[in-house]
Amino acid sequence: MAQKKVLICRVYLIMENNWLRVGYVMVSRALLMSMCEKQGAANGDEEAFLRVLTHVNYKTKVAWCNGVEVTCARGESVISFMGWADILGWRRGHVRRFFERCIAGGLIEKVPGSCPSHIRIPGYDAWTGNSGEKKREEKKVDEVFERFIDKYGEVTHIRIESKALVRKLWKKLSTRERELALERIEDYYYSLNDVRYCRSAAKYLDLKIFNEDFTN
Repeated sequence: MAQKKVLICRVYLIMENNWLRVGYVMVSRALLMSMCEKQGAANGDEEAFLRVLTHVNYKTKVAWCNGVEVTCARGESVISFMGWADILGWRRGHVRRFFERCIAGGLIEKVPGSCPSHIRIPGYDAWTGNSGEKKREEKKVDEVFERFIDKYGEVTHIRIESKALVRKLWKKLSTRERELALERIEDYYYSLNDVRYCRSAAKYLDLKIFNEDFTN
């Protein structure tokens, strides 16, 4: 069994290297989806993986999995095995074995958390030839973070003790949560009866204090 897994990993690494060497063709996702729907069941692992690439997120969005809100980033998906069975035109057992092979080969990885169907395509931007998009998104996140740090210190007069920790907490927030965190600093600070008990920036983000009602 161990030898079989090693062989699977080697095969998928060869596939990945070959697939990424010969450039890209810009094709509409809608067109690919339409073609797949007309064709029926996927013909082999290569076509199945192409369908996975087509159906994972091309930008970050909030999704729901088993009643839990999940931030599903670019290159990720929370589609269930039943959903993938419909997309690939396969039985669920066939789909499960396909994903097991892809995970063993490093083409797909599971995202830790409460959603068992949450997966990620490692190096998604390399597959789509769009590495610049990720850099632009990261730059935007960093710019808003710096604005948050500056404003929190200016309003609360509290020194940022661990910027690395605050950044780590910031990156865990959804896009909407980051907007609220920045917008509601003053609402939080001026709602305090005694500003000596104002929370640090890290606690403000970790406890998501920005979600509280400051109207009372």
